[in-house]
Amino acid sequence: MACAARTHPLRQPPNHKPPVPRWQLVLPGNVTRIFTAYIGIQPRSGTTAKAVLDQVSSRVEAWLHEESPSRPQTAESFVVLDGDDVRGAKVWLCYWDDEIQGKEALRRLDLPSVHSALPSTDQSSTGIWSESFSTPTTRLETNYTGLDYLPGLAQLHNTSTEPHTMTAYWGAARDRISDSAHDLFEKDAAIDMTPRAESENSTTRHLSGVNYKNMIHIRSGQFWQSCEPEETSSYEESLEPTLRAGLQYLWDNRLVSGALGLRYLRNTDGTDRILKETCGAGFFCNLQNLEDWAKKHPSHVAIYTGAIKHARRFGEGRKFRTWHEVSVLNEGDAHFEYINCLPKTGVIRFLKLQEVEEKRVGSEASQRE
Repeated sequence: MACAARTHPLRQPPNHKPPVPRWQLVLPGNVTRIFTAYIGIQPRSGTTAKAVLDQVSSRVEAWLHEESPSRPQTAESFVVLDGDDVRGAKVWLCYWDDEIQGKEALRRLDLPSVHSALPSTDQSSTGIWSESFSTPTTRLETNYTGLDYLPGLAQLHNTSTEPHTMTAYWGAARDRISDSAHDLFEKDAAIDMTPRAESENSTTRHLSGVNYKNMIHIRSGQFWQSCEPEETSSYEESLEPTLRAGLQYLWDNRLVSGALGLRYLRNTDGTDRILKETCGAGFFCNLQNLEDWAKKHPSHVAIYTGAIKHARRFGEGRKFRTWHEVSVLNEGDAHFEYINCLPKTGVIRFLKLQEVEEKRVGSEASQRE
């Protein structure tokens, strides 16, 4: 049976031939949704003892590796470098190719119980959060610059990759999303991107909520662990500063950029050993905001042209790798939970979250648990 004709044409120019090869992820045919979860431990202040962070970290690590059919299929760990969180906070990212198993795993982890298990004197100085979402595979796109390092979703069971030509033109990411044939992913009229004041109290509270229609999640990674010293220096001294400048623009211009809950993360190996790998990970108001920044703003143009210069300088022998994952989320497909977190954390200032009264940190009820 023939596929229905596109309602919205591809943005790929006629007879387009990419100047460099690119690959995208191929998921098994029986997989229709991907489930993703970020979990974070936030030191609320300098008084948060390392022993407390280690205690919560041990609980999360045990959950990652316990014998259960719903445990994460693949996971990575990070430390927060900058953005909508506390610098130095710990983060884990987990993936499943089954939404039911992912939600069951988070239910078993039970972050409110993890927090309430801390000594009462330590609860007030420690925040815990999760940001999870389910992506239909028809609203997902990926892009990789090489096949020698494939992290994130590419580590799921029975995945493969294939080369593609939808790259190296503005609008390529949108073209790689199957549902873009019939959906423009327009901005939800209900969203108000004016950040609520950071002075609004979110600490001592358990907040929960969901996303609005067509909100975007992006994880965009950089890997230079395999680079020779000259290429390492080129990235760290030239490319990485332009990346930081681009992220700073996104954080400083929320109404234009549409960035919310965006963190700059450095990969670790689970033992706090820092790796030569980072990613920008978080949410955007909608796809158009992300496209406008990528196409028009000097901060992203500098990132793009810098990457081209790097590729030309080191040629086919270069080991620096970049890649990304983008999800266009249906309304309610993401769930956010923050326990005793600072107001700058994640999407707290941008989404209308509700307080879970019975689990309010420091309340009589929580003290009895």
